[in-house]
Amino acid sequence: MFAGRPDAKAEDDGWVLAYVYDQNRDASDVVILDAQDFEGPPVATVELPVRVPFGFHGNWITDSA
Repeated sequence: MFAGRPDAKAEDDGWVLAYVYDQNRDASDVVILDAQDFEGPPVATVELPVRVPFGFHGNWITDSA
Protein backbone atom coordinates (compact mmCIF):
# COMPACT_ATOMS: atom_id res chain seq x y z
CA MET A 1 0.00 0.00 0.00
CA PHE A 2 1.32 3.46 -0.86
CA ALA A 3 0.72 6.37 1.52
CA GLY A 4 1.63 9.70 -0.04
CA ARG A 5 3.26 12.41 2.03
CA PRO A 6 0.68 15.19 2.62
CA ASP A 7 2.97 17.87 1.15
CA ALA A 8 4.41 15.61 -1.59
CA LYS A 9 6.42 17.25 -4.34
CA ALA A 10 6.93 14.08 -6.41
CA GLU A 11 4.80 11.11 -7.40
CA ASP A 12 6.82 8.73 -5.21
CA ASP A 13 7.09 11.05 -2.19
CA GLY A 14 5.68 8.93 0.60
CA TRP A 15 5.85 5.48 2.12
CA VAL A 16 5.15 1.91 1.11
CA LEU A 17 3.55 -0.34 3.74
CA ALA A 18 3.83 -4.09 3.31
CA TYR A 19 3.24 -7.23 5.32
CA VAL A 20 6.35 -9.36 5.73
CA TYR A 21 6.19 -12.88 7.14
CA ASP A 22 8.86 -13.76 9.72
CA GLN A 23 9.20 -17.54 9.67
CA ASN A 24 11.33 -17.59 12.83
CA ARG A 25 8.52 -15.98 14.88
CA ASP A 26 5.68 -17.49 12.82
CA ALA A 27 4.24 -13.98 12.80
CA SER A 28 4.08 -11.02 10.45
CA ASP A 29 5.44 -7.48 10.49
CA VAL A 30 4.19 -4.32 8.85
CA VAL A 31 7.27 -2.84 7.22
CA ILE A 32 7.25 0.83 6.22
CA LEU A 33 9.66 1.87 3.48
CA ASP A 34 10.57 5.26 2.06
CA ALA A 35 9.12 5.04 -1.46
CA GLN A 36 12.07 7.02 -2.81
CA ASP A 37 14.65 4.68 -1.22
CA PHE A 38 13.63 1.02 -1.55
CA GLU A 39 17.19 -0.16 -0.90
CA GLY A 40 17.48 1.76 2.36
CA PRO A 41 16.50 0.41 5.76
CA PRO A 42 12.84 0.44 6.78
CA VAL A 43 11.52 3.69 8.22
CA ALA A 44 9.69 1.54 10.78
CA THR A 45 8.77 -2.06 11.48
CA VAL A 46 5.67 -2.99 13.45
CA GLU A 47 5.84 -6.53 14.85
CA LEU A 48 2.42 -8.14 14.86
CA PRO A 49 1.62 -10.92 17.35
CA VAL A 50 0.17 -13.23 14.67
CA ARG A 51 0.74 -14.29 11.06
CA VAL A 52 -1.17 -12.34 8.43
CA PRO A 53 -2.22 -14.75 5.63
CA PHE A 54 -0.61 -14.27 2.23
CA GLY A 55 -2.91 -12.34 -0.08
CA PHE A 56 -4.48 -10.38 2.77
CA HIS A 57 -5.12 -6.75 1.90
CA GLY A 58 -7.03 -3.76 3.11
CA ASN A 59 -7.91 -0.19 2.42
CA TRP A 60 -6.41 2.84 4.10
CA ILE A 61 -8.21 6.15 4.31
CA THR A 62 -7.24 9.44 5.88
CA ASP A 63 -8.86 10.41 9.13
CA SER A 64 -10.36 13.43 7.36
CA ALA A 65 -12.45 11.22 5.02
